[in-house]
Amino acid sequence: MKRTFRNAVLMVCAALTAYTASAQRYTTEIFPSASVTSNVVYGNNITVIGALAGGGPAPQDLLMDVYTPAGAPDPLTQRPLVIVLHTGSFLPIIINGSPTGTKTDSTIVALCTKFAKRGYVAAAMTYRLGWNPAATGPTGQDIRTGTLLQAVYRGLQDAKACVRYFKANADTGGNDFGIDPNNIILGGVGSGGYIALAYGTVDKTSEINLPKFLANTNDATYGFVAGQSYVNQQLIGDFEGYGGIPQLNNPNNSPGYNSDVQFIFNMGGAIGDTSWMEAGDPPTVAFHVVSDPFAPYDIGDVIVPTTGDFVVEVGGSRQAIGRADSLGNNACFANAGFNDAYTTYANTINEGFDGLYPFLLPGPQAGPWEWYDSLTTVFVATNFTPPPYNATGPQVYSNALLTNPDMSKTKAIAYIDTVMEYLNPRINYCLSLTTGLNTPEYVQNGLILAPNPTDQGTLISTIGKEEIRSIEIFDITGKRVIQRNAIGLSSYRIERDGLDAGVYLVQVETALARYSQRLVIR
Repeated sequence: MKRTFRNAVLMVCAALTAYTASAQRYTTEIFPSASVTSNVVYGNNITVIGALAGGGPAPQDLLMDVYTPAGAPDPLTQRPLVIVLHTGSFLPIIINGSPTGTKTDSTIVALCTKFAKRGYVAAAMTYRLGWNPAATGPTGQDIRTGTLLQAVYRGLQDAKACVRYFKANADTGGNDFGIDPNNIILGGVGSGGYIALAYGTVDKTSEINLPKFLANTNDATYGFVAGQSYVNQQLIGDFEGYGGIPQLNNPNNSPGYNSDVQFIFNMGGAIGDTSWMEAGDPPTVAFHVVSDPFAPYDIGDVIVPTTGDFVVEVGGSRQAIGRADSLGNNACFANAGFNDAYTTYANTINEGFDGLYPFLLPGPQAGPWEWYDSLTTVFVATNFTPPPYNATGPQVYSNALLTNPDMSKTKAIAYIDTVMEYLNPRINYCLSLTTGLNTPEYVQNGLILAPNPTDQGTLISTIGKEEIRSIEIFDITGKRVIQRNAIGLSSYRIERDGLDAGVYLVQVETALARYSQRLVIR
């Protein structure tokens, strides 16, 4: 009975919120659920991953899962799009030594669901995998560095093809998912973060001809020419995926549309070189464990996790956001004056780099937003990976725990919630998604709750100074825990009155409308 009532309350509130004021949208979950359309083909291109099994380059469908708001009516027919790229070290799951590395990773599903419930459309996209981290000998580093750079480059081409697919579909394909082609956000987790940061910054041939990206040897197997970039655009196409040769690149993935995005976010990735960044690049937000052993927080080396062999020097989130701030690319939110708890805490440890959220964790840790279980890891290894990897499930799971020792769903969701609470107000503010209500306070759906989150009470006010008739507060079961009637003021303070820590729904009725907003009590 409680569940039924709670669902009814959420559906009614979501519907009212969607129709009465879009200011709450995008910063809080106003839809009860998300609908998922799986394995949508956004393109096709040539993959080299078959080389792991003794094969060669072959065509591969590029797939994505698309999440849309569900459970309540949505009056919008054009909604901001968030494209999310998964982690995985550019190798298949298990073969990469990890339980993660697909578009259905728990982290990716949770992120896309949370975006959709806030009113975005979210897409979890795949991208082509494959490089040679095991290369050794005199040319080993050349092969490791070159093939990894090529893998990031193919991922960049695929991400651009995905953006173009949505724009083409919105233009001539009926806009199947109801996206706004002028408001696209791209983000990545782990190695997906490398692609996201490259997407927002690298766009000139000179940028892939820096000395550290030049081959030292000739190697026809990988297309290396000594003294030239590891990325041979004559063979594998330009940044957009156009050109190249048919054996290595398919240029026919929604050509003719631009691949511009309006915002970038990174969770645990790094940038190939901060010199790629220029004024005018998209605003960027990054989340990073300072002690991450795989992707440096500052400047550091990428190594092969299993061998410790050097691959390439990169710039971590501290470097990327520091430069984005200095170039003015984050000016759209850097001076907004956010004073929420997440911003306040981040500002105590991010050296003044707005848009940077460091996580201070004991010991080497990575991906605190990830969770996985041993049974699934072993099942995937046993049934979906070739020998000898099919027997490595138990070891892969154990190794993952070394850098995520207290791994759990509860922990992961807490980190994902932190990402959402810090990221979405900045996206919202920069892209003016709240129909012009750009305010650094938690102003949503005609209400101001200050403070929110709160340890004690909160002052509830209406933006338009409307006279409040009544206030009701519900807990997550749908039970009404506070009710105040005949208030007759435009502001009214509600005390905690013994309420447990948690998330509550505040409903306010005035003579003009009914408003709702989430209240967090700590």
